[in-house]
Amino acid sequence: MKKQCVSYWYPICFLAMWCILSCSKSSDAQEPEIEPPVGVIDAALVGTWTGTLNGSFGEADMSMMLTDKGVMSAEGSTSLYCPINATWEVIGGKFKAKGNDECDGTAVTFDAPYSKTKLVGSWNANSGNSGTFTAEKQ
Repeated sequence: MKKQCVSYWYPICFLAMWCILSCSKSSDAQEPEIEPPVGVIDAALVGTWTGTLNGSFGEADMSMMLTDKGVMSAEGSTSLYCPINATWEVIGGKFKAKGNDECDGTAVTFDAPYSKTKLVGSWNANSGNSGTFTAEKQ
């Protein structure tokens, strides 16, 4: 009689534990991380761009090359603006580039509203220098 009574409790305990475990939520469960949007390399922007650069060192003509691999190289017509090697992308309706100058590795960013023919925006360096740029696709 004792064996039969104990054997009835096993299924009941199993069901109770299953219910508790399946209905409870772990307190240390983590929400899935939302990844930031990734920029795209827009083929319409690939090529040579020319224009002007204004800022801490005055005005200078500039030329900029954008590749289909997301690489940007730019240089001004005066040695006060060091050549730049950067990466570029289009994200959130904006052209964005970030890289370093060839003189001393100063970090520089470029930001402009997206356009397939003319980029008009700003640039900032971690040295404190900043300014604007205008470039038209050639």
